[in-house]
Amino acid sequence: MSERTTPAPVATYGLLGLLATRSWTGYELTRQYRRSLRFVWPTSEAHLYREQRRLVELGWATVEQEPAGRRTRKRYTITPSGRVALRRWLATEPGEPLFQVEGILRTFHGDQAGSTELAAAMRSTADHAGRMLTEMLGFVDEYLAEGGPLDMLETGRRGDFRGRPMFPERLHVVAAAIDVTTRLLHELEDFFTETADEVAAWPGPHDRRLTARTRARLEAIRDRGRHRSW
Repeated sequence: MSERTTPAPVATYGLLGLLATRSWTGYELTRQYRRSLRFVWPTSEAHLYREQRRLVELGWATVEQEPAGRRTRKRYTITPSGRVALRRWLATEPGEPLFQVEGILRTFHGDQAGSTELAAAMRSTADHAGRMLTEMLGFVDEYLAEGGPLDMLETGRRGDFRGRPMFPERLHVVAAAIDVTTRLLHELEDFFTETADEVAAWPGPHDRRLTARTRARLEAIRDRGRHRSW
């Protein structure tokens, strides 16, 4: 197993991977990141622009000013050193999964609020997950559409689709990433939708019915863990 050595934030490598497909202006690069990678590694727009400058400082990308009407814009291009850095990072061991789901954090501290507030937070989390899931399923419909990336892949064509550049040769890895992300979002939506109704009916913390339900939940978790039938 290779040693994990990451000299730059993960978002930097996310941007570097996008540059490995083509050159982008700073605006295009940020927009492409937020369209796709925000589902798995969210970060602020300001941070993305800082990381673009970091890529240049590290020698992993070059930047050129190009005319854009009466103004100029920055265009970033990956360097040979950047491609080496990206391959080295991809060969390292990934860090442990990070779950930054505020709804889970609120659930953990839910005993400090009323059942009404906790149930509302759960429903809101389910709604957010559902909207994200719907957006990602829209990407899938686009990939499967006539003239879309899969069609390009099967017919050997290249080009834009609906006004955006497409990279059909990357579709196999993109589809795998979408597969796991949509599964996670589906689980979040289902769990918080179902559990919100249960929480809304919770009695006081000392009610024996709540203790019995807690035992049943913990035993179910243990059984799933034993059989890995998630």
